Amino acid sequence: MTKSYDDRLSAVHPDMSAALAYGGCEAEKIVDAFLESLEATPPPPILYHYTNDVGLRGILETEKLWLTDILSLNDPSELSHGLKLAVDVLKSKAADGPPESKLFAAGFEEVIRLGKVQRSGDYFICCFSANGNDLGQWRAYADNGRGYALGFDAKALENAFIQQVNAPIQKAFPVTYNDARLIEIHRDIIEKMFSLISLPRGRDLGGDAIKAYWAELYTQITVHALHAGLHFKHEAYFNEKEYRFMHVYPAADQPLETKLYTRSYSSVRYQEFDWKSAGGNVLKKIVVGPAADVERATAFAKESLLLTDQQAVALTSSEIPYRAKMTPGAPDPDFGTRD
Repeated sequence: MTKSYDDRLSAVHPDMSAALAYGGCEAEKIVDAFLESLEATPPPPILYHYTNDVGLRGILETEKLWLTDILSLNDPSELSHGLKLAVDVLKSKAADGPPESKLFAAGFEEVIRLGKVQRSGDYFICCFSANGNDLGQWRAYADNGRGYALGFDAKALENAFIQQVNAPIQKAFPVTYNDARLIEIHRDIIEKMFSLISLPRGRDLGGDAIKAYWAELYTQITVHALHAGLHFKHEAYFNEKEYRFMHVYPAADQPLETKLYTRSYSSVRYQEFDWKSAGGNVLKKIVVGPAADVERATAFAKESLLLTDQQAVALTSSEIPYRAKMTPGAPDPDFGTRD
């Protein structure tokens, strides 16, 4: 039977647990200092959500957007990029540290490599863009240019999302494309928590106790590295001008209730957001993709709009000279994962 969080912590001496808690609080302050300015940034006037024809119909008919489990993102490098930077920072620090720090860094790298980040909590995101006519996003998220970009009133949509009460933490923020800034945050976190690695030294602890302590320290560092990293994306994606809505649930022993859909031989967890709660004219615009048959795609969008009572929705089409991707394939027909 898998041990609960409390059972694992019971193997750790109280003063070591207190040190872990204090280090975690200090690391949290570092991340919060960055987020305070980020979350104070007003959203752009319009937020666009790229999707295909099935996604458009589903979004309008159900009046829901989907927030996808971050572990099921279409591009897992979005998650691994920030965590890899944290691994690199820790390994660099441990290179000049005591022997146990090198062992700890190697263990942390293995935890990240094996994808054992579930213990740090549950994170669900829905992705938007301030750019409603971006070639890369037409290709990656809108059926290779044949789909749509739905433009929502950003302020109204964000206010409705934040006011929902079905998650402990709900936030909306622009993604930052700055590796140097993320590395700086990771370095500050590691600096605050690095001395905790050697805390078991000289205490005559058994291997299980040290393993339990290090497991909690792995989790603490992962929590803060992941939390920071979810607000960043590789600089190569700067043109996406991404804006994220996110639900956060702290780690718990009981599995979280979610819905599931099937994608690529796997089940993907998601949660719903009622975008219609933002008002009768929150949907401002629908842009038809540059590779679509404009007449048919526009007619389909008009027909789909009859399923909702949104008013004065502008229908336009992209005029980008379009050349399709060389490799076949299209994103999955979901209702809210422009991920």
